[in-house]
Amino acid sequence: MKKALVRASVVSVFALVSLFAGSTALAQQAQPDLYVTVSYIKVLPGQDEAYRAYVTSTSKKVYQEMLGANNNLQFWSIARLMYNGPGEGNDYDYVAAAVFTGAPPEPGTNYDAVFQKTAGMTQADAQKKLATMRTIVGTEVLRNQARASTPGTIKEGDFRVVGRIRIKPGMGSEYYDAMKTMAQPMWQARIASGEVKGWSIWSRVFPAGAGTTYDALNVMYYKDLASAIQGPDATRGLETFMKTHPGKNYATYINNLRDYSELQQRLVMQVIALVERPGR
Repeated sequence: MKKALVRASVVSVFALVSLFAGSTALAQQAQPDLYVTVSYIKVLPGQDEAYRAYVTSTSKKVYQEMLGANNNLQFWSIARLMYNGPGEGNDYDYVAAAVFTGAPPEPGTNYDAVFQKTAGMTQADAQKKLATMRTIVGTEVLRNQARASTPGTIKEGDFRVVGRIRIKPGMGSEYYDAMKTMAQPMWQARIASGEVKGWSIWSRVFPAGAGTTYDALNVMYYKDLASAIQGPDATRGLETFMKTHPGKNYATYINNLRDYSELQQRLVMQVIALVERPGR
């Protein structure tokens, strides 16, 4: 009888462990991937003022309404490029970005009801109107790999610094693992101290491959242009690392990043309109 009770207890313990493990797995699976669709926009001659007025009013209203029409939409913004060097492949003036949980909707998905309510016209007519002010010179899809941010802190007028990263051959797993396990906690600390407003790293899904110019985007938000130009305080790098990764070697971390990746280009832009799902 005692042996039977022991066996029953052991079975019960294993059942509880299995149940807990299953619940943990389900909780982990409940976090879908985040994707962002990015559009690069060139304004037609003489249309910059009209285009900016349209996107900061009508387009913003459309995406505010879109939050209710598409539960996967988390965040939308449009930003104007501040400095566009010649011959650097930056033949655009604005960058629009829409963040979704799970795969983004197919291009051309019908949102006529949303456009009729907010813009007073069909989706097709709205696109025709936009075509008189701008042209889209490129689009891409990226997947989030790591991020540190507080919902509601990114505001219109903030500055976004984007670093285009080329990952060295065979180093993708090492690079993104370092971003998740090492970089993310440090950026969380820097956000808490007020140095930056947000940070994220995104892997390029489409287009991708050897023929493209970069593999990942490193994105940081700042409260003003002076902060964006100065960047994070380099003198606090070691201090932040030691606080977030006690017992680990800072020099090894820096050398690893150099072995894994190479910065191709940095760009700064200012957010002129945004919509965000509350508590995302």
